[in-house]
Amino acid sequence: MTAKSGSMAQSPAVGDPPDARDAAADYRRLVDETQPGGLLSAGGAFAHFPGAVLIAGHNGIVLGANDQAEAIAQILHAGRHEELRAAIQAALGGISAQVNPLVVSAGQPKAGEVPERAPVERAPVERAYDVVVLPWADGTAALLLGRDVTLERSLRAALVESRQRYKDLVEISNDFAWETDAQGRFVFVSPRGALGYEAAELVGRPAGELLLDAESGGSGAETSPFTAHTVVEESEVWVRSRDGAHLCLLSTALPLTSEAGDWIGARGVCRDVTSLRCHEADLAEARNRERLFSYIVNMVRRELEPARMLSATAEALMPALALTGISIHALVDGADGQRKLGSALAQAGRPAAPDDLRALVARLTADQQAVELEDAGGGLLLRATRYRDEINGLLCARRSGVGAGPASGAGWSVEDRGLFDNIAGQVGLAIEQLARQTEMEVLSMTDPLTGLHNRRGFVESLEQHLGEDAKSLRPGALFYIDLDNFKQVNDTHGHQTGDEALLDVAALLKEHIRGGDLAARLGGDEFALFLGGMERQGAERKAELMLKAAERLRGYSGDDHHLLGFSLGVAIYDPRTGEGLDSLLRRADEAMYGAKRAGKHSLNFAPDYDRRAKGQG
Repeated sequence: MTAKSGSMAQSPAVGDPPDARDAAADYRRLVDETQPGGLLSAGGAFAHFPGAVLIAGHNGIVLGANDQAEAIAQILHAGRHEELRAAIQAALGGISAQVNPLVVSAGQPKAGEVPERAPVERAPVERAYDVVVLPWADGTAALLLGRDVTLERSLRAALVESRQRYKDLVEISNDFAWETDAQGRFVFVSPRGALGYEAAELVGRPAGELLLDAESGGSGAETSPFTAHTVVEESEVWVRSRDGAHLCLLSTALPLTSEAGDWIGARGVCRDVTSLRCHEADLAEARNRERLFSYIVNMVRRELEPARMLSATAEALMPALALTGISIHALVDGADGQRKLGSALAQAGRPAAPDDLRALVARLTADQQAVELEDAGGGLLLRATRYRDEINGLLCARRSGVGAGPASGAGWSVEDRGLFDNIAGQVGLAIEQLARQTEMEVLSMTDPLTGLHNRRGFVESLEQHLGEDAKSLRPGALFYIDLDNFKQVNDTHGHQTGDEALLDVAALLKEHIRGGDLAARLGGDEFALFLGGMERQGAERKAELMLKAAERLRGYSGDDHHLLGFSLGVAIYDPRTGEGLDSLLRRADEAMYGAKRAGKHSLNFAPDYDRRAKGQG
């Protein structure tokens, strides 16, 4: 280290101000009075001082400085640092002072130096010093001792920046960070808090109190990340927030141990993934609902008959929605013009009582097409079915024990309602198809002119009656009727009059039947009746009345020689004989032709059925 007396404390020139000449003189006197060779010479008092050393006089004039103090000397020469100059003045007054940090720019040309070539533009290098300013030489000078803290300051700044960066990244990537002690209590929570709590509210609180499993006595506390004894990576835990909401946290945690290796707590971060899990659950339920819907639709489509489609739908919905009962109804037009609940087209399990359903049907409107009702015994969910924007039926499901009280709405989830809504469209289509099929079946079994059964409808209905009568041993009478001289009516008056005559015959027959009896036009001018519960004596009276009533048909006659009337053949059915349908039809037909042969406009009874006769029954 060399003294700076030659470069920074030279003898004043003639033009120097008096302060500069006095300061230089004081410095030379100080050098002479303290140590031979000067304070900053190789043998001086501060020769081995590791930092910056500078001696300043009045007004901050630099009397001497070592190499390390070059940047500080430049500041004093330029008069740029008022705080430093004030500290020097205080030292001249006998008061020590400290300036830290003193930040200076290094790497610039020294005062009076002329660079050999144009300097390269570069950012100045800043250095920082902790500077102590002491009175020196009885207050005639100030001694500045500086320690270069540039590296220390840079390291501290880098550490602070790194910690801030890490903190920012943690807060960005997670909702909160935490630390617990050996008792599982929070000792640290991110400043912004967590789960709706302020950080101060959680510190000191047992973390296990937040766990949902802990409330129900489950094992959640044992596997909690807040008391992790091993590394926990992205473990899901359900907790209760301040407002009571259930939240799913994705947690990562590390155990904390003492120097002796004892477990003393845990530290980790948590991220709220509730919305993500709920979204995943919604997608899973949507996929499940779609799977169920596809399954039901495919099952329904495999059935060709609409009635079987509805039955298949009811059977498939029972396990799909965990139902105790279900029924499907059509809405029919009442006598007052209002739509009313029809009989069940399909049902499974233990469906709701029709009286309960009728009360709810009245609540269905164009705007409200679903109605729910719950009581202590369970819940009902009704959904109107539609075809071409018209309500045509009702889908009613019952589930036991789903509600907590009337109209609680707790038993039917959004998924249940969604599945019902999707299925309702298919059911509405099936109900319409069934209605059309029924209409076609009725048309196929009805005579279009008279509205009576045709031959097919009569035979099928008669077969059903005979089966029922055979079980109850209920007798019956089968009337075969053939019009006499009907051809002359058409030939003389035309077919329109002939049709009017046929309609009058149909009206006559309807007047002589009761509910449950059958009347039919078998074709052309042939008709038939089946009167259930009638024995021979009653059949004879009924036949005489009908022959008497048939006299009104004479007005349609072609002429006086060909009067319109009919011949009657009657076969009595006795279920105890075991007679079959074909045999009964054949006996009635033969009896009718016997009446024709007897002279028309007459009555003829068939012989009783003999099961021993060849070819009978």
